[in-house]
Amino acid sequence: MGVRAAAVLAPALLVVLVAMGTTLAAPAPPAPGSVDRVLQLALDAPRVIDYEGTKIITVLRNGRTETVTAAEFHKRPNMTRLEYLSPEDVAGRLIVDDGATSWHYEPRLNTAFEGPTMNTGLLRGDLSLLHRNYRVTELGTEEVIGRQAYVVLLTPNGPGVSRELWIDQATGTVLRTEERDPSRGVVLTTYFSRISFSLNLPAAYFRFRLPAGARVLHLFPTVDEAATPEVLGRQAGFTVLVPPVLPEGYTFSGGGISRFGSLTSVNLQYSDGDSLMSLFEAPAGSIGAPAFGQDVRVGGRPARFVDLGYFRVLIWDQRGLHLTAVGTMPTETLLAIAGQLLSAQEQALAHSVSQQVAVDPGTVNRLRREGLTFPEITRAVVLSQRLGIDVPTAVRFLQGRLSTAQLAHTVGVSPAALQRGVREALEQASSVGPHLPAH
Repeated sequence: MGVRAAAVLAPALLVVLVAMGTTLAAPAPPAPGSVDRVLQLALDAPRVIDYEGTKIITVLRNGRTETVTAAEFHKRPNMTRLEYLSPEDVAGRLIVDDGATSWHYEPRLNTAFEGPTMNTGLLRGDLSLLHRNYRVTELGTEEVIGRQAYVVLLTPNGPGVSRELWIDQATGTVLRTEERDPSRGVVLTTYFSRISFSLNLPAAYFRFRLPAGARVLHLFPTVDEAATPEVLGRQAGFTVLVPPVLPEGYTFSGGGISRFGSLTSVNLQYSDGDSLMSLFEAPAGSIGAPAFGQDVRVGGRPARFVDLGYFRVLIWDQRGLHLTAVGTMPTETLLAIAGQLLSAQEQALAHSVSQQVAVDPGTVNRLRREGLTFPEITRAVVLSQRLGIDVPTAVRFLQGRLSTAQLAHTVGVSPAALQRGVREALEQASSVGPHLPAH
């Protein structure tokens, strides 16, 4: 989205969780016309570039545009500091991330949230997952704050937010982003009003110092690719619900356990290579509903919707669990996902997938226990059949844990031939379904 935007806006999500009762040397510029090299330049830039600047963040929230000004500092390879300057209600908010741990300080609550670093990349250094789920277009070059920048557009193949990036030609730093929701237009804009490079910022500047009298909440929902919902459920002491259907391209990227005092919550994460959706599950009654937000209905049941601008949060109870879905997809899509969780069609969907792609029901059930949605299972099985590989290898590839080059070497074909086979397999799987119904 990228990760930088998530780091900027994450404190708003942390405040929601509290309100709910929980106590979350420059590389050489690429040749024009090589969009992959431009994207790789942007991915590599934080590891080799130091900078400081003033960033303007504009968010559409509840139909109104809100603008935040922040001072951003970055020290290679992975240290970041964000100081919120205006408006008055956010001035003093601070994020300090040293590459291992992040601290988010909310001055209005005099509370510091300690959690895992926000600098982990969703792309895992490989662009295959991004290309499978987005149409990537280079739009030429434009000038941003007096610097020449490549302009790249990421358009999702399915429902979701499109992103336009202005990437500095000389350093790879993303100087500007715009994100558009199909139903609401531009929902997020970030840009540097000024920026300076080649600094020697002291490492001590990226160590958090706790303000006097502040309370500390430790939020470490550690995400582990090997932590399946079945394992997490045993650790948490309750059965974890797995989303049946998500927008096309989303894959299970890991899960974890979060403990806040006596409260235990399970977190499942799904990504399409750029966007992220998290599903938090805890025993019903362990978390109170927030006092703000909008009352909505999901499957005829009461739910609460909170618009945080870029993030959208949906909260409801079912089957003895308190569920919180957090995502960057359109509101209608988030409501449709919740409706699928409530639909109780697990057995019918498992039978349908088993019949349509000629795979035994045991494989479908095993992959469900590992956190895969039914569309993801369909894609993995069809891909394994077309390429002559086992299903676990197909799953690793679809989840971005096996690159195109690695799989091409395993199959014994060229990367170009593999990409054609993958494209055909995914088109076949898409025609089979299942699909997320319109809400």
